[in-house]
Order: sequence, then C-alpha cells, then structure tokens
Amino acid sequence: MPPLTRGFVGLRIALCSLGTICLVPALLIVVGTLMPGIPYVGAIGTIFESMASLHVVLLAAAGCMFALTALRLGGRRFAAGVAAVSAMTMLGAVVPLGALVSTAHQYGVSISWREHLLMAAAGARVVPDATLRYAMISGTNLYVDVYLPRRPAGAPAASSVIMIHGGGFAYGSRSDARNWDRWLAARGYAVFDVDYRLAPPASWNFAAQDVACAMAWVQGQAETFHLVPGRVLLAGQSAGGSLALQVAYGLGDDTVAPSCGGAVTPPSAVLAMYPPEDLALTWREDTGFGPVRARKMNADYIGGSPEQFPERYRATASLPHVRHGLAATLIAYGEHDHLVPALGHVQLAAKLTDAGVANTLLSIPYADHGYDLAWGSIGAQITRHVFSDFLDRHFPVHLRPDSQ
Repeated sequence: MPPLTRGFVGLRIALCSLGTICLVPALLIVVGTLMPGIPYVGAIGTIFESMASLHVVLLAAAGCMFALTALRLGGRRFAAGVAAVSAMTMLGAVVPLGALVSTAHQYGVSISWREHLLMAAAGARVVPDATLRYAMISGTNLYVDVYLPRRPAGAPAASSVIMIHGGGFAYGSRSDARNWDRWLAARGYAVFDVDYRLAPPASWNFAAQDVACAMAWVQGQAETFHLVPGRVLLAGQSAGGSLALQVAYGLGDDTVAPSCGGAVTPPSAVLAMYPPEDLALTWREDTGFGPVRARKMNADYIGGSPEQFPERYRATASLPHVRHGLAATLIAYGEHDHLVPALGHVQLAAKLTDAGVANTLLSIPYADHGYDLAWGSIGAQITRHVFSDFLDRHFPVHLRPDSQ
C-alpha cells in the first residue's frame, strides 16, 4: 500500500474513532432524556440534559462531522453508520433543547448562550461576608453564613433571605447554594445561609425547628445588619425546600417553633426548589436514581416507613398545613425528576390556589433533580427570571411606602 494511501486509511480510522467517541455519550444522554423510565440510563440522560442541553447537540454534531469527513476520504459502512446515528442523535437532542427554548420564550427569558456554554457561575468563588454561630442546641453548634448587599450611605433597610441547604436531610452543608446567595445579595437582599441538625438519628422534629431558631436569631440582628424586622423569605433546594415549606406553613399553626425558644414572625414569601412536599409519596413511589434512594433518606430522617410513623409523616408534609393567609410560594422543579415526584408539587399548588394563597408553579421540561446546580443551564436561567418576577411582586427588597 503506498504511503499516501496508508495515510488516508489512518486518517479515516482516526476520524471514525473521534466520531464514535462523540456519538456514544451523546446517544446515551439523548436516549435517557427521551425515555427517562429506563433504569440508570434515564437518570444519566436527564441529569446531563438538565445541565448541558446545547452541549449534547454540539457533541452529536461533532460526531456527525467527523464521520462525514471520514466518508469523504473513502470510508464506507462504519463511517456511514456513525454519521447516520450521529445525525439522528443530534435531531433527538434538539427536542429537549427546543422545549427549553420554548419555555424560556413563554416566560420572556432571553437565554445567554455564552453563560449556558460556560455552565458555572462567572466570577470568583463566592465567599460569605461573615460566619457566625447562631445557636448551640444539645451540644451542637449551628452556624450561619452571612452574605450582605452593598449598601450606599443612607440606603433603606434590606429584606432578609434564609437559605436552607439540601442533601436528603442527612448530607449537605450551609452555602451549598452559594451562587443563589450571591445572586440574591447582588439584588440587595441580606442572605443568611444556615445550618440545621442532620440525620441520623431521626431529625424530623429538629431540623425545621432549627431553621425557625435561625429565623429568630436573624430577627434579633435587624439593627446590626440594617434589616427590615420580621421581613423574611425562606428559600431552599430539595430537602431545604421541604424545610422551607414546613417552617413557613407550620409557624402559624403551632406545629413548628424555634428550637432555641422564643417567638418568630412567619415569612413573607417562600422559594421551594424541587421540594419533597410529602415524604409518604416518595416512599410509596420508591423514587431515586441508582444507589440514591428516597426510602433510605426517609428512614434516616423520619425513623421508618409511613406505616410505622404516620403522624411524623403528616407533621413534615406541606399539604395538611395549607390554609388561607400563608406566604406567597414559588415551587420550581424538573419535569423528569427521578427523586421527588412531580405529583406533590402539582397537588400543593392546587391546594394553595384553592386556599387563596398566591403561588407560582414552574416546571422545567426534561430536567431532573438539582437542574440548577449548573448555574448556566437553561433551566437555571429560566428559574432566576421567574424568581426575579416573583420577588418583584411578592417580596421586593425594600418595603414599598404603602406597605410601611
């Protein structure tokens, strides 16, 4: 074989190999995204799709480009096969991307494609302005990370945000949501990202009470941090979202009280991202992805099954505590969440509406649990836009003159 011919053969093999390397992960993600019920593959697909929608399209396009180039250099069946499958994969990847773009258009979101390609939040790593102990309970120190807005001289007092981390009630730590903390502080809110006691042992009757204790501490620091007294938004992701709802709805019916004693004013608004509103529902549906199982988290947090502890499950659920006069609530979730059933979100929103409580229900198509962990994801961009509108309507950073 002449050297030139051998060179073309080697180039064709290299191009086909590159095409295959691009194709395989893109195909796996697309199949899982479009068929989320497939064990493992479905979770892999929706998780990656949640964060890298455009990236999957580009990966499949690259596979097609490499294979087509190999085909033009004399490649035959294998190159043609890789090109054809890559083209179909690219078309499949456009489906969820198109749904996300459509949802963005529905809410008036101008997508930043640069931000999406970067995925992570731009700028230096977020660090709190201070870390302070807000309580010691049963020998456990509980801390809060404080993120303060820039305040020009003479600026009015700011409203407060209590941020509650996720982690299945057993893992995670304060400032896991530091990108949200920075985003809120940049808009003028004083953000307090708090600890709470984690399971095991079962902490179902401790965690929400610790968050209420943190609220009481923040209210006591109003003069120090120049805050509007008692004006608070509770926010959280996953387990943190569940606790935000439990505290917001439980403070007014005496099912939640600060673990450090005292009284606390219920919040003015709530942001709950993919929260398990009803842990009995997650138990019944046996949700999870791979080794991460909701039943294991429930057992650690509650102590066992709904049959064993029905009152504990009721105490931690949101729906039984819905009534008129509750804080305005925003619930955001991924349509294909493998860990928290979407039914709970829909039921809670419907019950809030029936009770006359202002609420917004935001569903991100093709997204899974934790879709906002990639700060530049399209779902995260949509959520920030919708949350911003929600804040303007229900929780502006400074009190309006007519509400003072």
